[in-house]
Amino acid sequence: MTAFKDDVRSSSITRSFRFESGVLNVLDEEARRMGISVNALVGIILSRYVEFTRYQSKIDMVVINREILTSLIELLDEEELYNMGRKLGQTVLPDTIMFWKKETTEKAVMEYIEKMVCRYGHLGTYDERRMPGGRMAMVVRHRLGKNGSRFLEGYLQEGLKHTLDIDAIFEITDSSVKCEIPARK
Repeated sequence: MTAFKDDVRSSSITRSFRFESGVLNVLDEEARRMGISVNALVGIILSRYVEFTRYQSKIDMVVINREILTSLIELLDEEELYNMGRKLGQTVLPDTIMFWKKETTEKAVMEYIEKMVCRYGHLGTYDERRMPGGRMAMVVRHRLGKNGSRFLEGYLQEGLKHTLDIDAIFEITDSSVKCEIPARK
């Protein structure tokens, strides 16, 4: 694939691709439904591949229906899920970040939570805010119920402690997990 134009104002490069007409029809229809250009849609699709899909099988992720997941979550009590989350936060979270980003930094950990857990893992939506004094508040809003909040609390609590030596303060509801990270020294 040859680059036709390298725009010095941005890091984008123009490329030409060939698609089957059926694929183009779906892309046209989906872009129109989303109110974006086909170019923007293809950019979203390719970004997802680069940031997530190419790693999915390598980090042993599977796609599961949310109803199946929530049914499984409801089988255990809050404390069991919290402890399971803590255990997995010590292993899965740091191992995945190391494989994905090749480094364990605060930026890599936050990107993991935002992208792997929320945006691409579809476990919730992510939002963060930097606060005065260098503190940060992060919220994951989800549809996994109170037990899901307890699991995510344990997972994030141990993951942050194990990877960055952060003792975060958590507040949970039935549909969200708020994590306040103290200022780094």
